Amino acid sequence: MNDLLSKVIPLSLGAAVSPTVLAGIVLVLGGRRSLARGASFAFGVLTVLAALTVGGLLVSHHSQPSATQVQVTHDVYGLLGIVLLSLAVISLLRSRTHSDTGTPVQTSDPKTESGLLAVYALGFGLMISNLSTIVLYLPAMHTVSESAASTSAKVIAVAIALAITSIPVTVPMLIRIGLPRRSVPIFAAVTRFVTNHQRVITLTIEVGFGFYLLYRAI
Repeated sequence: MNDLLSKVIPLSLGAAVSPTVLAGIVLVLGGRRSLARGASFAFGVLTVLAALTVGGLLVSHHSQPSATQVQVTHDVYGLLGIVLLSLAVISLLRSRTHSDTGTPVQTSDPKTESGLLAVYALGFGLMISNLSTIVLYLPAMHTVSESAASTSAKVIAVAIALAITSIPVTVPMLIRIGLPRRSVPIFAAVTRFVTNHQRVITLTIEVGFGFYLLYRAI
């Protein structure tokens, strides 16, 4: 169990770093009907995570364990590591043509959306286009599926991975519910920080976990 979590938790923490999703939920919670719209946005994000969870577990489950399969697994980790490092290079090249403080997080204005369905679509779209999260979350599910741990341990690992990866939407929702008035300045500060440091945050995750996946591939 401990060995499984030691592999799943780092990947989940990397997958949880999603500046655009965090900025999106914060903007939604700052608008009208904040709780209903925030819940709809979160449901859109969780829909993608649920699909990735099921897909990642099923693909790994139907793979036959063998020496060849082990080699394929290592090759996949290596490929995903290269993908993350390539994204880091792209981010770095973009930074040369933009301000060093980072570019604003691009999301739709929640105040102009036409209803809960539109906010759900916004959450779904931001998460499904978040390649770094997907590249890190799928290996976490693969690690769970191929583990020799008990079924109960695997269930706990999946629950922990899902809980960690969904932090960008669940924590702001809890703050909004628990601190309805004080959450406004908190969300404003978070928005400024994410906007000013989005590129640095993204680059750090892509480089750090790119090398981590390459290490797992060796």
